[in-house]
Amino acid sequence: MKKAVVLLALLALVGCDEDDVKDILNGQTKVFAVSGVEVEGSTMSDGYYKLSDLNADTKASLPDSLPDGIKADLTNAGITVHAESCGQIVVGDDGLCFDSAKKVCVPPEIKKVGLDVYKIDLDDIKTAADLDFHPTLAAELSGLFVQIKYDDVSCSTLK
Repeated sequence: MKKAVVLLALLALVGCDEDDVKDILNGQTKVFAVSGVEVEGSTMSDGYYKLSDLNADTKASLPDSLPDGIKADLTNAGITVHAESCGQIVVGDDGLCFDSAKKVCVPPEIKKVGLDVYKIDLDDIKTAADLDFHPTLAAELSGLFVQIKYDDVSCSTLK
């Protein structure tokens, strides 16, 4: 009976995603950082750009608090990365914000956001957030972040 109560509590916390429940039961969770953006209708040529390839002027149009860490940030902080994957968010008409106050939003010329997703220990979630990573399960950090839905994609498709 106790296991059923714990499982129902976990489902309420993380939704109905079976992989998220498995991760939580194993003491792990996922965090992500923006790896690139697809730009359309700006002063730049339309296309997909890795964040590392953007110049200072273009980066200035992105929010300061954009989750843009890299794997080395996690490992240098002593966080073990158990798995890596990629994701993407197609930005809809409502835009895309990474916080509930709508202060960390991508500009309207960004149509798609590429993500690097890392599975880490649940105990390291706060440290990862301090390093500019966004938790995939926003409830873990008391609502400081909004819940972000993304599609899992092959990393090779983010070009």
